[in-house]
Amino acid sequence: MENDMALVSKKLVKNRPLKNSLSRSEDLLKTLEKAKEKKLLICLRGYPDPDNIASSLALQWMAELYSISSKIVYFDDISHYENRALVKKLDLELEHVGTDFDASSFDYYAINDSQHIDLPIVLPEHCELLAFVDHHKDLGSITGHFVDIREAAGSTSAIYAEYLSYISHQFTGGSSQESKIATALIHGIRTDTDNYFNASPLDYKASEFLFPFVDRDLLNLISRHAISAKTMDLTQIALQHKDIKGTYLFSGVGFVRDEDRDGIGQCADYLLHREGIETVIVYGVVANSSIDGSLRTKSHTLDPDKWLKTVFGKNKEGLWYGGGRKDKGGFQIPLGVFAKCQDKELLWDMIRKTIDELFYNKIGVESHVKKEAELT
Repeated sequence: MENDMALVSKKLVKNRPLKNSLSRSEDLLKTLEKAKEKKLLICLRGYPDPDNIASSLALQWMAELYSISSKIVYFDDISHYENRALVKKLDLELEHVGTDFDASSFDYYAINDSQHIDLPIVLPEHCELLAFVDHHKDLGSITGHFVDIREAAGSTSAIYAEYLSYISHQFTGGSSQESKIATALIHGIRTDTDNYFNASPLDYKASEFLFPFVDRDLLNLISRHAISAKTMDLTQIALQHKDIKGTYLFSGVGFVRDEDRDGIGQCADYLLHREGIETVIVYGVVANSSIDGSLRTKSHTLDPDKWLKTVFGKNKEGLWYGGGRKDKGGFQIPLGVFAKCQDKELLWDMIRKTIDELFYNKIGVESHVKKEAELT
């Protein structure tokens, strides 16, 4: 029955581009045509996740149509178990590079699923931004050959599925590579829309287009929800040191290893299920180098992006320390010289009090109020 439905769906969507895809898809193809036979560096900003990985794979496939040689690179570790599974099971060729990476041979670069274009590597002057595609809030500061920012979309993967639907006579799902891309895009849509709870019409239409091409056995393997032992430990700490103020719940989990940083967001997801809580913020010191935090909310009035930007502001380069979208957000504040502090207990106490005071001031609570329990 499922296979019959897939065949019907495939007949319905094949050679039929998604609504409103024409102009933007045409613009992207024209941009790629201009870069024909050039070299493209596709950069994953921040910690790689299913949405930016999948959308970058789709861009790489489209670039190949124009004989554009490309490489996908990332700078921060792939820490989440599900993201590692995605890369491993799909056998993806992503290169982990450092700040000394030599980009001098590349003519263009591209970034997906990000609000910023700043990178930890030095790009040559001749290397221009070819494509920038995102679904977060438009900061109005991105200029490039092709820029497509859609706040109404639930994922960047859905936007790329729209592009692929426009050239469905070429993207037919007939090759293993195309099946992998479709599988990755569906996974990207699912994860970035919280299992479609926050999906937009575009996400549903994109999924309809991709569905016939997906390797469902592979999708099942990379989508299994498991909680690591360390994440469970972090959740226990977050519960132990929670601080509830009205419908807000704040919790600091102390020092966290770099490979466990995704556990902070998972803690926030879990704590949001507590009765009477609308907004959760969990934070900790990751790899003794930065204060990382995750915000999750069910509130219809709280805008995570605006809320976090108001609380933490910008750095000296003018970049925001925090940001977000409809129901979630995050922030990262470098420790700088304070990372050299040998007294970790004292350092954490200072961080906790400072962060708490910022939060309390934002929601109008006295900053001297103590937590229910103190980290030791």
